[in-house]
Amino acid sequence: MFFALITLLVALSISSIAAWYSIVGLTAIFAAAVFPIILMGAVLEVGKITATVWLHQHWKRAPAFTRWYLSMAVVILMFITSMGIFGFLSKSHIEQTALGQDQQAVISTLDANIKRSTDKIDRWQIEIDGLNTGDSTRVDNLVSKEQEVLNALYDTINNEKIILVLMQTKRLNYKTID
Repeated sequence: MFFALITLLVALSISSIAAWYSIVGLTAIFAAAVFPIILMGAVLEVGKITATVWLHQHWKRAPAFTRWYLSMAVVILMFITSMGIFGFLSKSHIEQTALGQDQQAVISTLDANIKRSTDKIDRWQIEIDGLNTGDSTRVDNLVSKEQEVLNALYDTINNEKIILVLMQTKRLNYKTID
């Protein structure tokens, strides 16, 4: 008697869990009619269990057509349950795959950001090294260097002008003395 009770409990547990997965899966397959699918799925699962128990208890006394009809109904309902479970598992797989693809997209974006940042750091390091050695190729540094060269040239020209003026002045002074 105890084993029969445990067997009944296990059978009802398996049937209940399968019914739950089936109903959730059927709602995933037929998402436009969630409430009707839940109602239909629950009634079909209860009908399947009821027909199975009735066939078990009345197999010898039931007419052949009734046995055949209820047996076929149970088999068809088993296929519907299997289809619902397949829908549930497919939905779970799709959600997991979509989540994985979203995470891969985020990782790709982060990798691209890290590469850009690393490239900036490398470029800035080159600029810092160039500034430290005086070999910078930045435009503002090149302008500064060219301005220094121009200032040196202006100083040279001014010095030469002064020398020429002094030389001219000395020449004029020599002519007036003569």
